[in-house]
Amino acid sequence: TSIKSGAAPALKALFNKEIMTDDVVLDYGAGKHARNADWLRDQGVKCYAYDPFNYNGAEGWKKGSVSEKLPRQKFDVVFTSFVLNVVPKHLEDEIIKKTNRLAKKHIHIVRNMDVFDTVKPAIKRRDKVVWEFFINEFWKKKKEPTDADLTDKLILDLCEFGVQTSKGFQRIPHLEDHGFKLVKKTHGYKVYIK
Repeated sequence: TSIKSGAAPALKALFNKEIMTDDVVLDYGAGKHARNADWLRDQGVKCYAYDPFNYNGAEGWKKGSVSEKLPRQKFDVVFTSFVLNVVPKHLEDEIIKKTNRLAKKHIHIVRNMDVFDTVKPAIKRRDKVVWEFFINEFWKKKKEPTDADLTDKLILDLCEFGVQTSKGFQRIPHLEDHGFKLVKKTHGYKVYIK
């Protein structure tokens, strides 16, 4: 969401399947550049951009605008794009509860195995940021792990739990527990709809 231009490929694919084409849409966690909201607006979609952390003080409906306030209305569709993968599980739960109340249809685009591909070599070389998070937040044993302990399954579990990297916190969410259907899966992202 913090990338300056162009919509996420997953969002474009959803639009091309005529999802969101005639709807009033909420981009929840739009990011400071409103790239997905602006792309939808350019396609003729009425889209409100909301982000409580990366807003620009605008009212949310106009091109380039991102509001810190939600309007008092229901939307046809609410979506997040690479939002749920940058928050811990308990915040994911809060965001899903909130977005479920705001619209009829819910779409979440999240990262997938590319997180694992980044974290695995960082763990193996004991990268300072990743390793400290792993030891302090995830590893529950007193004895420091050996190379034999650092299995792909353990690293995948860490990625699903979440891990601090030099580029920020990342995790691989699984939204099936929230009643979402996985509709598209690539190595880089997953799309869930309810």
